[in-house]
Amino acid sequence: MGLSFPPFKTWFLVYFGLLILLYLTLNSPNFRLCFLRAYFLLLVFNAVTLYWISGWHSSDTFLKIGGVATVLIHPLIMLIPVSVTYLASRISKIFALIMFPFIWVGFEYFHNLWEFNFPWLELGNTESYNIHRIQYIEYTGVHGITFIICTITVLIYSMTGAVYSTGRIYLKEKIIYAVIILLIVFPNIFSYYRLSADNSAYLNFGDKTKNINVSIVQSNTDPFAKWGSDQMSLIESYISKLNECLVNNPDLLILHETATPFYFLEDYNAVKSQKFIDFVNNNNKYLLMGIPHLEYYSDSASAPDDAKQMKYSGRYYDTYNAAILLEPHKNEKLSTIHKKVKLVPFSEKVPYSKYLPFLSKLLKWEVGLSGWQFGDSVTLFSMKANNQQIRFSVLICFESVFSELVSEAVYNGAEFLVIITNDGWFGKTSGPVQHMQYAVLRAIENRKWIARCAQTGISCFIDPLGNVYNELPYNTEGVISKQIIANNEITFYSRYGDITGKVSYYSAILCFIIGVVFYVKKRKLIK
Repeated sequence: MGLSFPPFKTWFLVYFGLLILLYLTLNSPNFRLCFLRAYFLLLVFNAVTLYWISGWHSSDTFLKIGGVATVLIHPLIMLIPVSVTYLASRISKIFALIMFPFIWVGFEYFHNLWEFNFPWLELGNTESYNIHRIQYIEYTGVHGITFIICTITVLIYSMTGAVYSTGRIYLKEKIIYAVIILLIVFPNIFSYYRLSADNSAYLNFGDKTKNINVSIVQSNTDPFAKWGSDQMSLIESYISKLNECLVNNPDLLILHETATPFYFLEDYNAVKSQKFIDFVNNNNKYLLMGIPHLEYYSDSASAPDDAKQMKYSGRYYDTYNAAILLEPHKNEKLSTIHKKVKLVPFSEKVPYSKYLPFLSKLLKWEVGLSGWQFGDSVTLFSMKANNQQIRFSVLICFESVFSELVSEAVYNGAEFLVIITNDGWFGKTSGPVQHMQYAVLRAIENRKWIARCAQTGISCFIDPLGNVYNELPYNTEGVISKQIIANNEITFYSRYGDITGKVSYYSAILCFIIGVVFYVKKRKLIK
């Protein structure tokens, strides 16, 4: 299962891993053995896929401890669908097999909702390289891929089990075999016709009205050194690279997540912030950049329980991982700001710390990034290009993994998408590659161009069909520019959201309730 995820292109291995997990779940004589077997499998899966999360190349103790804890604890969370499937198998194995795709997809959907959210290992992510297979996700989203993976696995399990027990292939097995072939081939057939259709609206740059020339700066700044470095030197290096972009006459320039290691709009940082404001005004350009953002509360009553408090003044405030759009000749205090909605559990925000505020003080990253506050929603930005008002949304790092969050931004009016991130914590490993590849899914789900700006890489552009352009490799300094096309298309997925995930989620809950009722009744009969 681990080797089915990027950067590996052996996506089909997920079926073998899932078959083993399904076999162990359905054939364990008791829950304790099922739990131990499944945990060991999922532990190896998480270790192979997420080995990079501890940032082993760094000296940051918090990152290492947090990464190891994630690999050890996340398999326990992934035991939720295993446990529900095992409970369903106590009714009958056939019932468990029928419900398994709904249970697994329902879990993936749920894993997007709570504050321990971590949808990084959704099984549908294994096919992010297969743009010739996954065009149908404009209807189903990534959970449609997961559902097909689970369904094919169940059918293979059923067919091989029947053939093994009887030694013969009956009509039922032949029908199952035909359905398996259909499910395997259907995505390719659909994608072939979708890619053969008229896609000129996405790729034809003849109509200038919706064209935006975008430039991306990949500074390749060390993420650990940035917070303790000479900030004026860092700013000058940014401005120098932004000036390099001007030769391409961009409409929009982009700097990565938390580009400035200081609170950009605070008055005591005005001299440093003014450098960027002057660049924007002098060149009449839009600049989108990641910033740490600080907001004060008028009084303690308006502050949430986990708000911070100034040591000397006693004022309550919160800090946000944010993005700001600097517009030519506009007061920066009136700039549109997006505050990150989905925060990395523990690294950026201790889950449910509003109920247990003391936890935020116990757990703090050495570079001072923990303890961000949640933003309310994805922000809609507006800019002018070719005498047209164009709207877009920004996703900060981890947010780009949440499919329905992105679709909400598109439904609200985003005509193209920007991803800003800093994957430099994890070195040249699988992590940055996985993160970039997942953006391909967001482009196809919503049929939108994406401009992806990463501090140390991988920066690129992605078209609405999932093709990647101008890719800047990891650990490389440089700038890339490209014309992209804004569009106001709303796909089925963007309009109606994650129907596959929602139906599976409620089906899994119903399955759990039925399983519990059956178990209780069975216990009463035994007594």
